Amino acid sequence: MTLQIISLGRLHPLLVHLPIGILVLAFLLELYFRKKDSETENNIIKFTLAIAAATTVLSVASGWLLGEDGGYDETLLFRHRWMAVGLAVGSTLLYFIKKYPKPWSKNIYLPLFICVMGLLGLTGHYGGSMTHGEDYLYKNEKTKKMVITDVDKALVFNDIIMPILDDKCVSCHNPNKVKGGLIMTNKEQLLAGGDSGSLLIAEKDQAPRLIHHIKLPMEDEDHMPPNGKVQLTSPEIQLLEWWISHENCFDCVAGTLDKTEKINDILNSLEEDTSTRAIIAKQVTMVPEDWLASININGPIVTKLAEKNPLLIVNLSGNKSLAKDDLKALKKHAANIVELNLGNSNFNDTISSYLAAFKNLTKLQLQNTKITDKSMESIGDLKHLESLNIYGTDITDKGLEKLTNLSGLKTLYPWNSKITKKALDQFSDKNNSVTVVSISEDLFTPSSLEAPSIIADTDFFKDSIEVTLDYFFKGVELYYTLDGSEPDTTSTRYKEPIVLTASTQLKAVSHKPGWELSPVKTISFKKSNILPNSITLNNKPNEKYKGNGGNTLIDLKRGTSNFVDGNWIGYEGSSFAATLKLQKEELISTVSVGAFSSPEKWIFYPTGFKVWVSQDGNNYKLVHTEKVPTEKPNSDTKFQFFDLNIPPTKSTFVKVEVISQLKNPSWHTNPGGKSWLFVDEIVLN
Repeated sequence: MTLQIISLGRLHPLLVHLPIGILVLAFLLELYFRKKDSETENNIIKFTLAIAAATTVLSVASGWLLGEDGGYDETLLFRHRWMAVGLAVGSTLLYFIKKYPKPWSKNIYLPLFICVMGLLGLTGHYGGSMTHGEDYLYKNEKTKKMVITDVDKALVFNDIIMPILDDKCVSCHNPNKVKGGLIMTNKEQLLAGGDSGSLLIAEKDQAPRLIHHIKLPMEDEDHMPPNGKVQLTSPEIQLLEWWISHENCFDCVAGTLDKTEKINDILNSLEEDTSTRAIIAKQVTMVPEDWLASININGPIVTKLAEKNPLLIVNLSGNKSLAKDDLKALKKHAANIVELNLGNSNFNDTISSYLAAFKNLTKLQLQNTKITDKSMESIGDLKHLESLNIYGTDITDKGLEKLTNLSGLKTLYPWNSKITKKALDQFSDKNNSVTVVSISEDLFTPSSLEAPSIIADTDFFKDSIEVTLDYFFKGVELYYTLDGSEPDTTSTRYKEPIVLTASTQLKAVSHKPGWELSPVKTISFKKSNILPNSITLNNKPNEKYKGNGGNTLIDLKRGTSNFVDGNWIGYEGSSFAATLKLQKEELISTVSVGAFSSPEKWIFYPTGFKVWVSQDGNNYKLVHTEKVPTEKPNSDTKFQFFDLNIPPTKSTFVKVEVISQLKNPSWHTNPGGKSWLFVDEIVLN
């Protein structure tokens, strides 16, 4: 019988909110109708106060019974109970004073009402403190969530387990509300256990009590957390089991404990990237692919930081015809751009004013440009900037002073600028967090050079094309070949622009006495003097990589390593064929197919080709078949034109079949998976 009476106390959470809302409503009505003093308004307030008094009494009664169930802080319970009694008495008095007014009661009615409202707030506060903890209202939200930047260094209990218990268990097991005699707010209380014994030690063949109660069916009254509370997720339960399996170690570091692949994945998911770029990535949205394709129409300028990452890297290095419009074109999605390379370009003080639009830049490369101290005014406003390269510029000590406002700056490259050593030393003393990279040209010998820049208006031409080679160092010699051989210092030395009149693979290297030869830079230039009138794809490409349909293959635009740039068409696990219709009958001797290979991305070169020709588009003659050896193990990203030399033939239609290897080779990390075939151009000569 006693238990049944106490169980009525469980109605308290249902009843307790009624008097709160009704008393507040009555107080507001009293203030609103105070000067009207009509019978109707008085009756409304009387009725409201009657309901408020009744629900307050019921709430106090149910709460008193609930307190008998135990598990609450005695001091808080005492205060809450007697304040609630006072609230019930005050509410009842208000009702009777309003219903049976006396001459003396008019002067005490409103002050009493104000006292009742204050008592209501205090009673609710102590009740909330019993349920949620005394610091619930003013708890610092930043301290509630532990941010883990490196899970291997995280303390298993403090950083991983305790946040789970805080979130799902502590609301019922804290010093103010001790359900089952169990407190779960710290190590000592967890080890002490509760009324039922140890929480963490398994008995016989059973799971520890903590895990046992969590895994009970929801309908079981011993299931924890109780039905209606937020439940633990599967990963949280697995982390608790993993921790307990290591003897619930309270001082262990995550990286030192054995873990399954599943636990490792869960732990890694707890890591939070707090870097500047990660914060920016959460504030911006993905850039449309068609915008990327339009920007990269003449070559790769903008690339994603990573797949499915909204941040962008812009590379305009070596552009000697850079203009304001180039930066204006990027302004629409300037917030996404975190890295901008303008090195070795004609970037100058006039254009630098447009840097202000790129507020989220974290890395800016301006080496070997014509900027002066004037440009540093714009750079000084880039609050997220972490790396700045001003090598070989005319920046002076005065310009360096503008960087003192960049609190996030981590790395500065001022070598070969006009900044004095004294100014750099002073800057370093004042900005200990900035690494100043300043080296001498002859500090390391031998050293390797970067490959030279190969500059041309396009990769395709009809009659001839002019190509220039460039390098940002003075005193560097450039050598090149046009026959496909590897260049060295015995090859042709670059002195003036190179004029090409035939399809050519140009290879170039940089050389400086005492330095190692640079890597080889290779670009293929294709002559295209027969332009198709139209093209038909015999089978459709993958929906993700369809570019501009068949026209992608005859638009004389090379694709980039960013294979979603709109300049490639891609096929998964299949070959394809395309039929080209010429404007008139032409003599054809070469068909060239541009392809892409990147085994890590499951993309491979074709394994063969077939070429047919026709005069009428109905009757075709096979004129060439060619097999290509499958690729050997590699992880390189590369491009190649496959030149198919056919017997000189007059025709109006040309059909080209490009044969895929269909599946990843045996040496691939995923052998047998469907491989990809990417083609960007078909060129006729």
